[in-house]
Amino acid sequence: GPVINLSSLMFNPSTTTVKVGETVTWRNDEPIGHTVTSGLYMGIDKTTGLRASQKPDGMFNAKLDGKGKTFSFTFTKPGTYTYYCDIHQGMNATITVVADTTSSEGAKK
Repeated sequence: GPVINLSSLMFNPSTTTVKVGETVTWRNDEPIGHTVTSGLYMGIDKTTGLRASQKPDGMFNAKLDGKGKTFSFTFTKPGTYTYYCDIHQGMNATITVVADTTSSEGAKK
């Protein structure tokens, strides 16, 4: 699955699309610590890119406390998932999970 790099105080890429069942890996490319925390972030300042607040949802919360540290998560349901770095107010990103329509059983319920 895709790798999201944490560098220059950003998630790169900041928007990612994966299929249900795919595993996303985050890799810290900086010597400083970051978190990968699932939940809502609100009030992004258009000038600075900093968020006003956040609310974790408990799906995942990983601390990547140095260069080379990684965290992986497998998304099992379609939807849009927002996440952020709890330490740095400017690190905000989104994962979109889409149904895998290539399976023979189909994705419809």
